[in-house]
Amino acid sequence: MTTIRTLTFTVVLGAMLSSTTSMAQETPAQASPKPAKPAPTSESAPKESKPLTATVGKAAPDFTLKDIKGTSHQLSDYAGKFVVIEWFNPGCPYCRNVYSNGVVADTISQMKKIDPEFVYLAINSTANQPKEFVMTQSDEFLEKQTMCQIPVLMDYDGKVGKLYKARTTPHMYVIDPNGVLIYAGAFTNDSGFDKGNKAINYVVNAANQSSSEEAVSPRTVNPWGCGVKYADGGSRRGKGRGGRRP
Repeated sequence: MTTIRTLTFTVVLGAMLSSTTSMAQETPAQASPKPAKPAPTSESAPKESKPLTATVGKAAPDFTLKDIKGTSHQLSDYAGKFVVIEWFNPGCPYCRNVYSNGVVADTISQMKKIDPEFVYLAINSTANQPKEFVMTQSDEFLEKQTMCQIPVLMDYDGKVGKLYKARTTPHMYVIDPNGVLIYAGAFTNDSGFDKGNKAINYVVNAANQSSSEEAVSPRTVNPWGCGVKYADGGSRRGKGRGGRRP
């Protein structure tokens, strides 16, 4: 009886061992998890974003320029005030005429009624003459016109002029106290200077409408005058005689 039990135990144990071995052979070993692949990275350097250019209805691009006296002017320093910018070249007959015919003086007078602290800036991007000559010519012209209070900012390399897409002298820009460019274009509708007080001053018109919380109209007018003489030898011409003197 003992022998039969021993034999039975041996057979059962052998069957269990055989079953375990068979299962081990049939079940593949689980592979260890593979490490996650790192996220792909770009080897190329990010492209530099192009500088913003002036667009009517949007924030005016900031800039810093020194005037002919050596004082630095940053546009953002004048936040909270109206800013009028004139692209300027005293060698241009149109530019001379807006001074000699009183257009600039009248503009300054009218703007002070709208905003007593408004700022008038003249920017000279002329580069077809030596820089020292351009500075001296600007200084002497404004002194003769008794307009020495107007700072002439030197943009001899033309970067700011191209940033604002200035085409002519004069080319006018009006920036409101919130820093938004609200007008760009001609000074008046009187390029021949023969309409007198019937001429429309687009600069004053834009500032008046803006201060009254009206929609500015027109916001852009094709500028007239001489083409800006940029450093690369090119000039951006508007409606006018492009530098010929009367």
